[in-house]
Amino acid sequence: MEVFMLPLLIIFSYLMGSIPSGYILVKKKLNKDVRDYGSGNIGATNVKRVAGEKLSKITAICDMLKAIIPVLITRILLWSNVLTTGESLSLSLVAIAAILGHNYTIFLKFKGGKGVATSAAAFMCVVPIPFLITAVVFFGLKLFTKIVSIRSLAAGVTLFLSTYLLGYDKNYVLASLFACLLVFWRHRSNIVRLAKGEEK
Repeated sequence: MEVFMLPLLIIFSYLMGSIPSGYILVKKKLNKDVRDYGSGNIGATNVKRVAGEKLSKITAICDMLKAIIPVLITRILLWSNVLTTGESLSLSLVAIAAILGHNYTIFLKFKGGKGVATSAAAFMCVVPIPFLITAVVFFGLKLFTKIVSIRSLAAGVTLFLSTYLLGYDKNYVLASLFACLLVFWRHRSNIVRLAKGEEK
C-alpha cells in the first residue's frame, strides 16, 4: 500500500485543484460562463470582472482551500508515519499537483485559471516563511500599482528567490521555481500587454 500512497495523494491533489470554483460560482449565481468574459480564465481576478468583489473573494478562498486540503492531509500522513516518502518530495509534488489541477482542470477540457491563489495556498503550507515574504510583496505592491498581473509576476519571483536564499531543501526550491515559471507562462498574454502598455 505504501508504494501507492504518494501517487494516490498526487492524483487526489490534482482532482481537488481541478474543481473549477470560479466557473461553478458564476454559473450558479449569474448563469454565465466566466470563460466567455475578460481574460477567459476561471480565477478570482476574472470572476471579479464578471460577478463582482464578493464572489471574487469567495472564489479566491475556494481556490486556496483546493491546495490547502491535500497538502495538510499529506502533512498529517507524514507526521503519523503512514506516508514514509521524503517530506520535501511528497509536499512539493502534492502542492504542484494542486496548482496544475487549477491551471489545467480536467473538468473544463484542461482550461483553468492562472494559479496565483492556489499556488499561494499550497506554499503557505509548505514553506511558510517564503510565503509570508511573498504576501508582503504582493500586497505591498498594491500601493504602487493596481495591475494584478504585475503583482502576481513579482510574487512568483519572490517566492522562488526567498525559498532559495533562505536555504530550503532543493525539492522546495525546484517546486517554487516551477510554480514561478508556471505563473509567467500563464500570464504570457498579460506580459505582452504590459510590454505594449495595454494591461489594466
